[in-house]
Amino acid sequence: AEGRLEDLTVRKLGKEWCEKGLLNLPTFYDESTDGMAIGNMLWLYNCMASYGMIEFAKDRYNDYEKKSAAWSKSKSFEENLKSFDTCNPGRSFDESVDLTKALSNHYDPELAKAKLAEVHNWLTKDATLSEEEKVKLGWKQAYNLTTWEEFPGDDLCMSGVILRRMGIKSSGGNIEDAVKEAKVMRGIVRKSSLLSLED
Repeated sequence: AEGRLEDLTVRKLGKEWCEKGLLNLPTFYDESTDGMAIGNMLWLYNCMASYGMIEFAKDRYNDYEKKSAAWSKSKSFEENLKSFDTCNPGRSFDESVDLTKALSNHYDPELAKAKLAEVHNWLTKDATLSEEEKVKLGWKQAYNLTTWEEFPGDDLCMSGVILRRMGIKSSGGNIEDAVKEAKVMRGIVRKSSLLSLED
């Protein structure tokens, strides 16, 4: 399986990009990046272009966009960095920033800039790709690897699941179906409680 994934990546991205594309990139701590998570954004590009990992990449890029929204040109670079949390630090692509110095050690700075702009266009919160566009890019969903589709991305605990099922804790989604299911679940709990009282 690993070999097939590597072969797919080379077919989609090209051998040279696979070997060199993520090398010699500065971290967001380097002032030349203006806080942008260049390496991680290019990695997200690879995930999208190779495997069509849309939801995965969009979730991570959303964090960068939130940090970009909070980034202030009136503050110093160091002051802006202090606002970053330690989880997924860095900010999203900003086309107004000159990345010439930041990408000066990259094997192909212009290609890296183009990929940064492209991944931004794919993942920005306002971007919407139709199913037809996704298929055209080769991003057909083959498998859903979510362990539990009803609660994707959540930290699962049994009490949270039960509270959601009973309609006590919101999980979003189809409200009408959730209300029906919550009534059934509460009815089961009531019947179980009455039976235990009779014993």
